[in-house]
Amino acid sequence: MRPFFAIINLTLKNAIRSHVFQILLAVLLLCVGIIPYSIGGGSPLDFVRVSLLYSIWAIVLVLALASLWLGCFIMAQDVDSYQLHMVVAKPISRVVIWLGKWTGINLINISLLIISLTAVYSIVMYRYKSDDRFTQADRRQISSEVLVGRRVFMPTRPDFPALARQALQEKMKQTGVLPSDAQDKLYGELLQQIAAGYSELPAGQSKGWIFENLPDIGNEPLFLRYRPYLGKISSEDQRQSHLQWVVIRPSGEAVLPSGERVAASEWPQPLSEGPEQTFTGVFYEKTIPGEWQVITPDRKVRVMVANFDKFGEKHYYQPADGPKLLLRICGFEGNYMRMVLVLVIQMLLLSALACAFGGFLTMPTAVFVVASYLLLGSFSTLLTDQSFFVSTAWDQIGQNLAKLLLIIVIPLQAFDVTELLSTGELIEFSLIWRLFFNFFILRGLPLFLFGMWMYRKRELGLAVRK
Repeated sequence: MRPFFAIINLTLKNAIRSHVFQILLAVLLLCVGIIPYSIGGGSPLDFVRVSLLYSIWAIVLVLALASLWLGCFIMAQDVDSYQLHMVVAKPISRVVIWLGKWTGINLINISLLIISLTAVYSIVMYRYKSDDRFTQADRRQISSEVLVGRRVFMPTRPDFPALARQALQEKMKQTGVLPSDAQDKLYGELLQQIAAGYSELPAGQSKGWIFENLPDIGNEPLFLRYRPYLGKISSEDQRQSHLQWVVIRPSGEAVLPSGERVAASEWPQPLSEGPEQTFTGVFYEKTIPGEWQVITPDRKVRVMVANFDKFGEKHYYQPADGPKLLLRICGFEGNYMRMVLVLVIQMLLLSALACAFGGFLTMPTAVFVVASYLLLGSFSTLLTDQSFFVSTAWDQIGQNLAKLLLIIVIPLQAFDVTELLSTGELIEFSLIWRLFFNFFILRGLPLFLFGMWMYRKRELGLAVRK
């Protein structure tokens, strides 16, 4: 183990001697110190959310670029400067050298990550506790919606492609068999119509959602989170509208118009006294008290909303925006540590990719290859997104190709959990395990082993300049 620790020590000394550590730390602390204090306007809740989002995004961006650059630079520079020639002359395996350099790079990155994230946490909490502009109501809202870790439950969603195929078959029974191109076009139109119909709610009507597989929560409250749109799914041209949410209680007492209380096996419980005036296009939350016992024996919850818009316009609810139910699982500190763990896995992955290709390629080529590999993963994720409607045969081919690429490439979007943290949504341990297993083990490890093998087989004599 002495050679391994010696390589780590040498890597750290080289980084400190070249002032890489000091420069990165200064850049990170500058970002952390400026971003929270440069955000103005908006509500205190938005201030805390945006501070967390922008600060952590800046940290991740700087450290991601640093991981790629350091890994490629250190591995390639050792060959170009002939340092590796002197090291391999000693009885040290090149695999040990590779692992030692990778470990040293990660010690630098993880140290910077912890220092900068600790600074973000300290600044945000200081502003939250000491800022005079924050009222007690603001602090209660921030504490319940951001500084918390809540498990998310999404409603059961219809199988849009299956419904579109069924509608297509019914259309062809009426019109006869269509050419393949016409079938593809009609299928795409039907798919978009069905998806749009699922999202829209005409004025004067109500719409319901069913949440399944909820746990036994006792008397813990549930939180209903939603964002309505008016007229179209866009942040533009939104205004005040009226709506009312209702949760279906499986049992309890219903109050008749006469004032008499009667037992009811299922009855609607309004979450407000009447239709509420709501500015559309932004998120809202409502509390469902635990004593209402809204979970049915088969572990389901039903919620409904009615559109009372005075001008008769439709409301829209994007599936990604909710409605969703949230249940408190842990505090903000616990959720913050889960986010740190995700970012550590990301740093380990990026530095290993850089070391793998930097060990047998020149530095510019290694940076280009790693960057192209990661961009390919990002584009493939966009093409396979659920919002990308497949309407033609070429769309289907492109989406299938993207799905095949995702078997071997790594999309960095999968590691972006800052949105979950800033909205108080729990970063599940199951998500962390899937990220580690699917990307670090299944996709990354073969590349790391290939890079070690190529590094081990590299002919150092070819690097000597004449």
